Amino acid sequence: MHSDINYIIQESLKGDNNYQEILLKRLTPLIFKNIYTYYMPSNPLTEDLLQEGYIVILQSLKDYDIKRNVHFLQYVKIKLYYFFKNYYRKDSKYNILSIENLSMMGKQLKSNDANQLNLIILTEEKDALYKCMSELSEEEQAILQLYYFERFSIQEISQELNIKYRKVINTKSKAVKKLRKCWQNYYSNN
Repeated sequence: MHSDINYIIQESLKGDNNYQEILLKRLTPLIFKNIYTYYMPSNPLTEDLLQEGYIVILQSLKDYDIKRNVHFLQYVKIKLYYFFKNYYRKDSKYNILSIENLSMMGKQLKSNDANQLNLIILTEEKDALYKCMSELSEEEQAILQLYYFERFSIQEISQELNIKYRKVINTKSKAVKKLRKCWQNYYSNN
């Protein structure tokens, strides 16, 4: 068997099951890196999340479009990043909004109303932002993530995602406009 990652990827993209298995093993550390960003290694979910990561990689092999001029590893890295980020966000939202937490929040509001009210408002705004972000394309999400949260320059984003400099600027600008519009719609409807 070949050990060159690019050869393994090419054969995996062609549908060779043996090379897909090799690719999954080679990308296992990347999956764990994403899992451990949000969960402790001792978390009982870790094994399930590893399997979910494998599914994301296999689905990425089916969805990958070589014409987009993005290397498969970069493509799958972004897919895994957003999968685990969204999974954690949904998991956290579920845990935060449990009945126990809601009743506890009500008790705390009575005793510590100003701080708790600010916390609730921030949580609402964060949820609205996540909802609006989820309506953006993967490319738009990746560019905003790299620019605003990871502090990449436009040039670095262009190199990282293998996208032309001007396209990064235009995509970022359009994505911000979409977020503003979504944000305004969210608050005018709620």
